Amino acid sequence: MKKRFGLVALAVAALAFSRARRGWFPVRVEGPSMLPTLQPGDLLAVRPLRSGEPHTGQLVVVRHGDIEIVKRVSATVDGYALGADEIWLTGDNPETSTDSRTTGPAARNDVVGIVRARYKPVRSLRVF
Repeated sequence: MKKRFGLVALAVAALAFSRARRGWFPVRVEGPSMLPTLQPGDLLAVRPLRSGEPHTGQLVVVRHGDIEIVKRVSATVDGYALGADEIWLTGDNPETSTDSRTTGPAARNDVVGIVRARYKPVRSLRVF
């Protein structure tokens, strides 16, 4: 029990420190569109975009209307018929996901950040 509490405290402290220094922020997963990779209720550590991102395969947080959603980048402009400022996003659970298959490509400017880790629940800690 003490060891688990220590790991949780360390993860929370690291996240807080990282966010304060680099603009990292938490996101809570809502809905089943990213199953099995992410579960509803998971808490994610997200960092801002860097130059040249996002890349195919990365999990991203995207502004969609007045909400933020988590999706996987399926394609970028390289080798695809997308505009230079567009990306193709999909959910890992296609039956329940509203993504580029229904809304078309997303604007690269709508990407808020890159998912780097799932830190809660602790038993499912994972770095992406």
